[in-house]
Amino acid sequence: MHIAKISSININGTTAQTRVGLLLDFIRRHDLDFVFLEEVTDSAIFTVTGYATHLNIGATMRRTAILARHDFPLTNVTTLPSGRAIAAHLNDIRLVNVYEPSSTGRKTDKERFFKTPTCRNYYVQPPILCS
Repeated sequence: MHIAKISSININGTTAQTRVGLLLDFIRRHDLDFVFLEEVTDSAIFTVTGYATHLNIGATMRRTAILARHDFPLTNVTTLPSGRAIAAHLNDIRLVNVYEPSSTGRKTDKERFFKTPTCRNYYVQPPILCS
């Protein structure tokens, strides 16, 4: 039985090549199978050898992505139009990456986000692994 290595990282819009290099080194050093990324602003810098990149380029700068090692092909990739969430299936497991509104912002923004039917649908198909 394979135990998947997973990491969730808010990259805060990183585009500087030095920081991107550090991120790529982190992924390789830890031999990660899946990487969930939040606040992706430049899709071109996330081409990682040996990984498929599933990117949600939404209407805002709140983009999300899932990097999956080529050994683990993802299917049924779905996204929220806002860019705040992306989901996919790995066999019978649903992987969900959500970049939720900040808790330091207005509480109503977060509540409204999670009450939308589109967002709720991301959480109704178990088994689920969520970031």
